[in-house]
Amino acid sequence: MGLLDMMGSARPAKPEALSVPADSDAIHAPVSGRLVPLDQIDDPAFARGMLGQGVGIRARGDVAFSPVTGTVVADVKTKHALLIRDEQGAEVLLHVGIDSVSLHGRGFRLFVRKGDRVCAGEPVIAFDRRLLEESGLDDTVIVTVTNSETFGPVEPVREAGEVAAGAVVLRAER
Repeated sequence: MGLLDMMGSARPAKPEALSVPADSDAIHAPVSGRLVPLDQIDDPAFARGMLGQGVGIRARGDVAFSPVTGTVVADVKTKHALLIRDEQGAEVLLHVGIDSVSLHGRGFRLFVRKGDRVCAGEPVIAFDRRLLEESGLDDTVIVTVTNSETFGPVEPVREAGEVAAGAVVLRAER
């Protein structure tokens, strides 16, 4: 045990990746939890589909995994969101929490940066669900295809119930 470990300031290790089968049309659940249809998300931009078609998941864990294999094309200073372009050109937004930008990055840790290549199931964001709750913020994790209009239908595999991280939640016809 090193000095930083004893002082409690050592960074936690990056979690293990999920085992996710290859499927070019699939967009995987970034977290385990309860599915929420996009139109029931308590944010007008997401609920109206202004940020693309997708789903929300009321998180049970505090690590978000990449929903697709591709390249991180945007990250934000507040560490609550990433945009990943998959191998077929879908731009997949991974967004943790509603109004979580108000935390200015507190309670979030990115495991990847713009330009990094990621695999579906790879851990990309850690977040403090307790801090979100204590701050009065919704911890719903949202995944959308921001360029949905360039694909065939982007549709949920199902819209209700529990889902495990890594399960297919959306299909984007290419």
